[in-house]
Amino acid sequence: MGRRERFADFRDDTPAARRSREIIVPAERSEESAADAGPIYPALVIGLGNPGSEYGNTRHNVGVWCVNLLAQRHHAQLERAGRVDRAEITVAGSPLVIGRPRAYMNESGPPIAAEVKRMGIDPRRLVVIYDELDLPVGRVRMRLQGGHGGNNGMRSILAALETSEFTRIRIGIDRPYDDGRPVREPERIANWVLSPPSAGDRRLLESAVEATADAIERAMTEGLAIAMARLNSAADSGAAGAPDAGSH
Repeated sequence: MGRRERFADFRDDTPAARRSREIIVPAERSEESAADAGPIYPALVIGLGNPGSEYGNTRHNVGVWCVNLLAQRHHAQLERAGRVDRAEITVAGSPLVIGRPRAYMNESGPPIAAEVKRMGIDPRRLVVIYDELDLPVGRVRMRLQGGHGGNNGMRSILAALETSEFTRIRIGIDRPYDDGRPVREPERIANWVLSPPSAGDRRLLESAVEATADAIERAMTEGLAIAMARLNSAADSGAAGAPDAGSH
């Protein structure tokens, strides 16, 4: 089985798929009204990626890098618990579970839903971090809810949770280019996301991972809405990630 078949979680760029990305999964409240209801603090942070050491340094595992950094900062060791590797850390005096699914990205939903159920938490207290082809390298965007954006890993999570109301943080990895034209061939995209970034891109991604970990820690004291506003504002100003950087 080739990479295209095994890792069908990169963005499909057929016309039908592009139209489908315009459809946002309905939610009971907007991000603005959710913020007005009072602060929501993270309880579970999940970094998406593929299991196995061969994928650890690939672009597709940048979400896992964030969880690994949080574990390192708080002197925690991720340990297997069912279909996730998880650890409980303490941030600003409050407990936070961090983890990564023991499943390929396009099968992330059931392990994450099982952990949400096990913890008995409101899905709005879940934060999912993952890579994004359609953002420049190192650009970070955070949202309190939304659709799948064409990403099959997010499709799996939305289906398993049966709600769109959970926070997602996307870290840009960009895509390959041919003479300035973005590549959209599935096999080449699979090779891109499953390959290690260049040294320059790695530095940009590591900066984005640091900013994302900072945002998670800020959310533990100020709430997700404030953390989102600050992270997105910093990214837009160039203080977090690299809004104008690209691979081409």
